[in-house]
Amino acid sequence: MQRYFGRICEKQVILENDDVFHLTKVMRARVGEKIEIVDNGEVYQAEVKSLKPLHIALGKHINEKSELPNHVILVASLVKGDHMDLILQKATELGASEIVLLSTERTVVKIKKDDKDVKFARFNKILKEAAEQCKRKKIPYCYRLINISQLKDIKADVKLIAYEDEKGSSASFNKAVQNIKENQTIAIVIGPEGGFTQDEVELAFSLGYKVVGLGRRILRAETAAFYALSVISNFLERK
Repeated sequence: MQRYFGRICEKQVILENDDVFHLTKVMRARVGEKIEIVDNGEVYQAEVKSLKPLHIALGKHINEKSELPNHVILVASLVKGDHMDLILQKATELGASEIVLLSTERTVVKIKKDDKDVKFARFNKILKEAAEQCKRKKIPYCYRLINISQLKDIKADVKLIAYEDEKGSSASFNKAVQNIKENQTIAIVIGPEGGFTQDEVELAFSLGYKVVGLGRRILRAETAAFYALSVISNFLERK
């Protein structure tokens, strides 16, 4: 069943205009069709009762576990082209709760102040669509762009930064992940295509971030994000 994030008011389902268009025009829903509605982290079965006007009746509550038990923050450096879109999509699929965008010395992509609202609206639309596709109960959020010194503002119990000069062993990363405790918030920082400078890594270290390696090979920025989140989510869901 197709999943939508909406609002429930007096057992009536209210969808955003884009979702109404998707349901009626793209998916060509028919009367009697069953869909899933998520409101405030709760999932319900619903049924299309009429199309003009659109009327969706709320059905039974669905119990499911699709969220990670811990709050996971991906701090991802801006990357070129559609690679940023891919990072947002896959981070959602891998259970990230929040994506913070990072601008570094070697970051090629820049977001102009005048373009910021439009860019973030687009990023959050990608997150919403990805959350619906992979059956999340919550949409990850992305609302801030920071520089390396602002890593101090990230509130997390476990703070990690992946650094390519630590290649050769993933032992430090694995150990850090295995030491994560219940309800702890985890932040993992991933660099840009050109990597972090030594000064940036040292600054992050001074701000409480543990420097970790992600294996013996140099990974592209998007691959590093997927790898790190995969390891974290695999460990958290084994509990």
